[in-house]
Amino acid sequence: MDIVDAQFHYGPGGIDQALAMMDALGIASAVIDEFWIGEWNGYPGYRLPNGVFRVTQPTIELAAILHPTRFTSLLRVDRRDPEVSSLIRLAGQAPHVKAIRIIGPGMEKPEGDAFVAGDYAELFAATERAGLPLFVFAPRQLEAIARYAREFPGLRVIVDHCGMLSNGMRRFLAGYEGVSGGPDAQLADFEQVLRLADVPNIALKWVHAASVFELPPYPGEKVWPILRRAVDAFGAERVMWGSDASVVHTGECWGEILFSLRANTELSEAETAAVLGGSIRKWLDWPA
Repeated sequence: MDIVDAQFHYGPGGIDQALAMMDALGIASAVIDEFWIGEWNGYPGYRLPNGVFRVTQPTIELAAILHPTRFTSLLRVDRRDPEVSSLIRLAGQAPHVKAIRIIGPGMEKPEGDAFVAGDYAELFAATERAGLPLFVFAPRQLEAIARYAREFPGLRVIVDHCGMLSNGMRRFLAGYEGVSGGPDAQLADFEQVLRLADVPNIALKWVHAASVFELPPYPGEKVWPILRRAVDAFGAERVMWGSDASVVHTGECWGEILFSLRANTELSEAETAAVLGGSIRKWLDWPA
């Protein structure tokens, strides 16, 4: 089976280690969101005069040059960067970049408000012009995601982290008060995510499901029916697995995150193959 991890982080020194783990687990390729975990602490880049932090990707650029079939990247951008449209245009010409990612609306209350107000329209337009898909983490702004996706029908929009905030993240993020009542409330919120399936240029990234729904992680049987519902709504070709194993919230290792999905008896073999690799290949236009 061609397995592609749609989200993983590493920084300096991580290339060979990631390859060794991928080989051991049978993971063919991975989409890297570069993050300097550990003593480096954070994203590489620099602060602009207006205070915005512009991300750079030195490690993954090298990794993708050395191992172009194993690694590709998504580029984080900030709409407040005065050169954001140019950065996206250049990313569309870079062989090691397959997508753009925004997380501000999901992490910062003011950016969530700006997202709803339509202030991300130029970023969406620039990404559509560049021919790249856009990963979006905006779990409190699902209706706005649908609106943007309809406004830019040529853009492939991939909703991060099951489209949800875990209760742990709700408690952590400033400005997102109001912790839900637990798993039942999270499942009720997931109904809104499933409505996004009505918009054909939206896909769902299946990441941190155990944490989001407050269910036991590996082997993960209690998560399987929820994934089944996602696949029924979106179709397997619009659901993609990512481990995010480098910052997992519930204690599993990379292999446990992978094999909890591989063992899912509620999906057919073809559906499992799509979720574990086929859909991300298609949406990122990254052939095996």
